[in-house]
Amino acid sequence: MTTLSFVFILLVIVALYHHIGYLLILKIVTKFKKPTTKCTAIQTKLPSIGVMMCAYNEQSHIEEKLNNLGSLLYPSELYTIHVYLDGCKDKTYDLALQTQKRLEEKGVVCVLHNANENKGKAHAINALIEIGQNNYDILVFTDVSALLSIDALNKFANQFQNKDIAVATGCYTPDECSTQWQQSYWKYQNTLKTLESHFGAVIGVPGALFAIRASNVKPIPKHTINDDFILAMQACHSGGHVVLDADVTIYERECDEIAQDIKRRERIGAGNWQQFIMLASLLNPKLGWTAFNFFSHKALRAVMPIIIFLLYVIPTIALVINQSVWGACVCSVLLSIHTIGQVKSKNVLIKLFAKAHYALICYWVALRGVVKYQFGAYKKPWTRVNQRKGKDNSVSLIKRAFDVVGSLCGLLLLLPIMLLTALAIKINSKGPVLFKQLRVGKSTDKFVSLFYVYKFRSMVVDAEAKSGAVWASKNDPRITKVGSFLRKTRIDELPQLWNVLVGEMSLIGPRPERPVFYAKLEKSIPYFGWRTYGLKPGISGLAQVMNGYDESIEDARSKIGWDYAYALSMSNRKNWFAMEWMILLRTISVVFTGKGQ
Repeated sequence: MTTLSFVFILLVIVALYHHIGYLLILKIVTKFKKPTTKCTAIQTKLPSIGVMMCAYNEQSHIEEKLNNLGSLLYPSELYTIHVYLDGCKDKTYDLALQTQKRLEEKGVVCVLHNANENKGKAHAINALIEIGQNNYDILVFTDVSALLSIDALNKFANQFQNKDIAVATGCYTPDECSTQWQQSYWKYQNTLKTLESHFGAVIGVPGALFAIRASNVKPIPKHTINDDFILAMQACHSGGHVVLDADVTIYERECDEIAQDIKRRERIGAGNWQQFIMLASLLNPKLGWTAFNFFSHKALRAVMPIIIFLLYVIPTIALVINQSVWGACVCSVLLSIHTIGQVKSKNVLIKLFAKAHYALICYWVALRGVVKYQFGAYKKPWTRVNQRKGKDNSVSLIKRAFDVVGSLCGLLLLLPIMLLTALAIKINSKGPVLFKQLRVGKSTDKFVSLFYVYKFRSMVVDAEAKSGAVWASKNDPRITKVGSFLRKTRIDELPQLWNVLVGEMSLIGPRPERPVFYAKLEKSIPYFGWRTYGLKPGISGLAQVMNGYDESIEDARSKIGWDYAYALSMSNRKNWFAMEWMILLRTISVVFTGKGQ
């Protein structure tokens, strides 16, 4: 057994333990072990409760949420609703004010804390903690978009009779319009948390609703990402129990589309990594089941994106360097998962592939969150997922995953060809092997990126010294003999795989134009600059395989339709996938038939 295969098997075992083994262990142990916490009859004296809620641009849900809280069965004189409006720019405050008056008529106290500036959710939560910690026995934190069962507060009051309980939560139910993947995820999470509750050691609570004994509440750090998790785990740091009451129902009213859900996974991935660093002390064996559950559930969840990344890289390296059969098999399985997993079908096997595809994509997104966190991201005030601007949907995320894997495999597999090409260039003409040139990259509302594209040199040195910047043409005298072959087969583009790997380009996309031509083209061709709006330029693309190299403004004009056609395909995963493979096959055809210019 090679070192690579041994490490791969070890990582597979860790991944299987985290997703399947841990759940099985909990199921087996709960059959023989009595519950650590036991709910008793409701006490005579009910505790006072402060319902704490942060709101930022929640005009769609604020009225319904406040009416839901005002309808709870708990005695109205024993609970108060506190809403911290964190610099809302929509009608949230006005609607909350109107609902507040209606609640007062029913005897329900609702206090609005309106802030003019959005300082972030951590700041808002800490402000609510300062307001409520010394005034209530229990603090209940809930999201605006979640509705609660009318006896939720009664159930929590019952749970907190046990002095060992620090945190309590309920069963989270996603909206009916949510994707089947979200529903499967929360079904798994509810099962897992119910088993963990048997030991009084639920790891993580849904931010939609959880209650904390006021004496156990601690302020959270300024740039906390997963505030619900940090709040709950800080509360049980001294040994307090965290339980789930199956009779408390949390119904999520907000329905994320797949793109929004994927975006949320990125932030959750960063949050998992942050909380692993912040709460590493929970791994202390003295904490018993809390330490075991934290390691198996959240610690492994935090590092799982890195493990998944290695499960892609290791077999790829084994295939390229060692030509191993097992590496080829694993790469084939991964490719099959991401290909078949995008097909919509009621077939059980295809559904299984689809779930695996979704889970793996989520981990790739989480890895991006981890990397962004390490580079200082996630320090800005909170915003709603569906209000964020920019092209960041599931297609772009899958596309980036393909770019990383494809460019890495390409650099490794094509290394011999690239070395021979470098040698041929050196023999054929004087000058450097590589040629770099400034190009225009992805554009957004705020900026247009510039980067240096790398190619194998196909022209003589200082080809534009006398003529200035001009388009290449057929039978261009500046092109060397070797360069002519490189351009026909597109081998001169291979160094751009590095541009793809570092995120400046994509394998497939619009052609990256030179700034000196870009200004002319933008004046001559309407909406030319929109070709790369939210889209990275590519080594190959629909316009490139249909039209070849540009020789004039007219050539560029005829290409723009193809670029827009490709951009439109990205609005639908199925259409994009079909388009991507078609361009890939045409690119291969150009390389082997020498139809490039």
